[in-house]
Order: sequence, then C-alpha cells, then structure tokens
Amino acid sequence: MIYLDNAATSFPKPKSTYSALWHAIKFASGNAGRSSHKLAQAAADTIYNTREAIADLFHADSPEGVVFTYNATHALNMAIKSYVEEGAHVLISDIEHNAVIRPLEIQRERGSLIYDTFSTDGDIEANISSRIRPETTCIISTLQSNVTGRIIPADILSRVAEKYKLTLILDASQLAGHGEINLKRTPCDVLCAPGHKGLFGIQGVGFAIFRDLKRRKSFIEGGSGSDSIDPRMPSLLPEGYEAGTLGAPSIASLRGGVEYVKKRTVEEISEQIHGMTNRLIDRISSINEAELYPSGGGIVSFNLKGRSSSLIASMLDEKSICVRSGLHCAPSAHKKLGTLNRGTIRASLSCFTTVKELDLFYKSIRNICDEVKSVPSSSI
Repeated sequence: MIYLDNAATSFPKPKSTYSALWHAIKFASGNAGRSSHKLAQAAADTIYNTREAIADLFHADSPEGVVFTYNATHALNMAIKSYVEEGAHVLISDIEHNAVIRPLEIQRERGSLIYDTFSTDGDIEANISSRIRPETTCIISTLQSNVTGRIIPADILSRVAEKYKLTLILDASQLAGHGEINLKRTPCDVLCAPGHKGLFGIQGVGFAIFRDLKRRKSFIEGGSGSDSIDPRMPSLLPEGYEAGTLGAPSIASLRGGVEYVKKRTVEEISEQIHGMTNRLIDRISSINEAELYPSGGGIVSFNLKGRSSSLIASMLDEKSICVRSGLHCAPSAHKKLGTLNRGTIRASLSCFTTVKELDLFYKSIRNICDEVKSVPSSSI
C-alpha cells in the first residue's frame, strides 16, 4: 500500500508512538487525578510528561497552558467559544477549514458576532489591517492550508495582533511537526493542533496551548479531579477546560510522536518533505491531462481534465494507493481555487513517504490517464 493521505491523519507512525501507546495501556491505565493508586499516578505522570514535551517543542511558557482535547476541531471550538465575546467582529483567512468557519457561523446565526475574511494573496499584513474595524477583537487563522499547503507566516499574524491589541487564535493542524512554530518569537493567545497528523500520535487526541492560564468562558463542565466540593470548574488551566477522564493512552502516543519529531528535528523533517513535494509537483506537472493547483509543504492538489476527483481517488484505491478527493472540509479554499463544484485529488506526504512510492504513484496516474481516455468524460 502507498499511503498519501497524511493531511487527514499520518500513517505509518514511528516506533516510539507504538511503544508509548503499548506502555500506557499496560502500565498506566488508571484514571489520572481520580485515585491515588499506582496506576492512576502513572497515568497522571504520562499526561504531565506529554504536556512538558509539547510545551518544549513549541517553546510555550508553561506546560500548564497545554490543554488536551479530542482533536484540533475540539481545540478550536474551545478557543473560539472561550475567547470570542458577543458582538465581536472576527477576521479569518480566506482559506479556512470548517473547524473554524462552522463554530463562527453558528454564533453569527445567533446574532452574537460578525466575521469577515482577509485575503492571503499579496501583502497579508496590509490585507488584515485594511479589514480591521473598531469592534474587531480577534484574528483566527490557519498556519497552513490543507488544500494547497499554502503557509500564512505566524510572524505576520502575531505582529498584527500585537499592534492592534487583538486576540490571536492559530490553527496548526497541517504545520505542527512539519514547520517551525516558536511561541516565544511569534506569540499567540491560543495555538490549536491535532495529535494524529504531523506529530504522529494516534487518533483521539489534540491540544490547545493557552498563553493565559486563567479560564475564560466555560466551554465544558464536569469532574476535574480537584476542588470537587465546588460546583464550578477550576479557574485555572489545564483543569479548567479538561472535564472528565482524559485519554491517557492516546496522549501517551502523542508524546511518543513528539519525541520522534524532536529527535529528528522539525527542520530536518521539513526539508525532507519539501524536497519530496517538489519532486511530486514536477512529476504531476509533466502529465498533459493533469490540472495542477498551487501546492507545497507536503500537499499536492490536482485533477485530471474532465474527470471526477472521487473517481480518480477510487481508481487509485483499487491500486492500493490512498489519497483524498473532494473539498477536504475547506470549501473557502476551493472557492478561491475555482474547484468548489469539483474538489481536488490531494496527495499529502509525511517524512515516511519514499521516493519509490512517489514514482509508483506517478506511474499509476499515467496509467489511469490511459485507462480513462476511451471513456467519455460525461459518463464519469
């Protein structure tokens, strides 16, 4: 099998992920913060050690600012619904994922906020500045598009937010593990990321890194393992946002993945992925039938002229090649590309992708082009 769907979830994982997961299931299966026995304490240690590893990787001020979630969508909902006040005006990029658009849209429908987009073309800093109103309170932006791989520089976003005294919420779903993110150099109020993509954890874990340790509007309530007599959630993080039992095994797997990234270094992984991406771009662009869209950073989006993206993905699956087709939960990015009615075929790489796999993928696309030539495009 050739796996090129790493923008959805990474596969395979490094050995350190599997080892950490197995160890947690076998030796740290207690309920962290709920009991004082050894298994519960082992789970608590596992969780805290992962907080430390994440804080270190992203140069965060404190491990206590690392709040664990189920995924990046959960983290973004937490950040948006905790920080964005009623009546606010919010700016988002024009290539956002539904994990940002939908939480804002439901609040807009309720009449509690307004949101607009800023263009990611040209001078991004000027584009954002021109859209700011007196009532603007927040900027929410991805750091890398999951459709094109386009990077929105964190230093620009951080600088504008500081200049205008705005809250800054960043979505690092695609960049985390693939590109440098230093919260000391480019601070933000909340950085959200999944554990199951470039950080090589298993599905079921994500996190939000908060700059401020004070809990704001309540997002979720329940048992926190401390201050049980108080009917309110704790006022400080991470407990203030972590209601209920945390998934210690999935969190442990994330630590295994983070340790792999730290050992290899983000710089080395980024360089490898960029080299492989350029190789695939060159190969796909040599195919006459291919419509190649702006791509980079481990993501290559394209179509075959007159053919359905879902059909091509299905034909690739029959050849044991995994890609994703459609809108990738990011309709705004496809509107910008002009592919809203069609979507794209997306091949997304990781540092485990090999040159041989890319060459076989290229040959398979060429073969598919030959296979569909004799079939009228209207029928497929």
